[in-house]
Amino acid sequence: MIPSIMTLPNGLRIVALRTEGVPLVTIGVAYHVGAAHESPHQTGYAHLFEHLMFDNLARPDGKSFDELVTDAGGTSNAYTTYDWTYYHMTLPAAAWELGLELEAERMRGFAISPAALETQRRVVIEEIAENVFNQPYGTAQMLLARTAFSDGSCYSWDVYGSIEHLRAMTLEDARQWYERYYRPNNAVLTVVGCVESITAVLERTAELFSTLAPSSIGTHNECTAAPRHARHVERDSALPADMLLCAYHLPGIHDRSTLSTAKVLATVLGTGRSSPVARRFVYDEMLAHTAHVGLDQREHASLLEFSAIARTKSITADLLFEHWQTLVREFFLSRQPLSEEHMERARNKIRRRYAQSFQTTEGLADMLATATLLYGDPERPWKELSELTSIDRDALCNLAEKLFHQEPAIVEYSTVPQ
Repeated sequence: MIPSIMTLPNGLRIVALRTEGVPLVTIGVAYHVGAAHESPHQTGYAHLFEHLMFDNLARPDGKSFDELVTDAGGTSNAYTTYDWTYYHMTLPAAAWELGLELEAERMRGFAISPAALETQRRVVIEEIAENVFNQPYGTAQMLLARTAFSDGSCYSWDVYGSIEHLRAMTLEDARQWYERYYRPNNAVLTVVGCVESITAVLERTAELFSTLAPSSIGTHNECTAAPRHARHVERDSALPADMLLCAYHLPGIHDRSTLSTAKVLATVLGTGRSSPVARRFVYDEMLAHTAHVGLDQREHASLLEFSAIARTKSITADLLFEHWQTLVREFFLSRQPLSEEHMERARNKIRRRYAQSFQTTEGLADMLATATLLYGDPERPWKELSELTSIDRDALCNLAEKLFHQEPAIVEYSTVPQ
């Protein structure tokens, strides 16, 4: 698959890819703005604005973005990260022009009303209450952000941000956010699907978007990651059991070699029921209900995270951490139990994960958008798959030796009172 690429004079990058089969098209727009672009006193703006963009239409018929997409037989959604925000809609292939027209209208100008701001503010605050404060261990990522990064650094708050800051956001704040970051020179647009002509798609895209003005303010973000290795203990006797979350610092995504190796490392250790972490913690020793290793990739600093929720209250977070350290020593620092079978199993999991994304217009549009936005290379996903499956055991052990000799940032939930 070779995507077609075009850059408009206003800086908008367009990536189009024709697929065969199901007559669907996915249109995605990635904006290079996320929680890391916020200030320490205005957190949560990126995620709230993600919601507001669905109200950024002013049509004579009064129909909303979602109504227009649904009426055409499509679906739409979005997500916000620390470093980018991504919007996507999937439509019947014949409706691809409608999708482009809607995205051009959202990018053309600020049309959010005071009522829309109040509605979406309430929605987001309720989302935070439900997902963070009313869930066992729901504050884990918020606490990890404060524990793993120094105060005031761009990753020291979570993507949801502060409810207090969200309540203080004004319509003028929203307008300034839009005018700085939601401009064509800060975005990548992708069109992926069963369209008749890529040339027609590119021509229509140029017609709709070329008149949109780029940002005159500048979109560069001075992000200082400032990692630290602190420890936080959250005590709550009402919790069902202890929970451990520990994170090891890695470079940002532009250190491709290190991050590719770290992705394989996380897959070997903790992806799937057959992984060493699942076998040790969940099935053999029966220490935890769940145990997982994941890689949180970010633009300026990344984290390899291990998390486990204890099976009973008699199993402490400290005990979970001891067993985690033992497992790491056995598999990597001694270089003994890590076999070629482990490596091939991880490669197969990675191949399957990428194949699943390559098989859908949604997966392809997302991968093309973020690869172009962050690396300037829409073909990066295919190159990355080749890199990941060529990493060997020695590379994994060398990274693990460096990584696991550092002190991690730790968040513990303890059921034992102070």
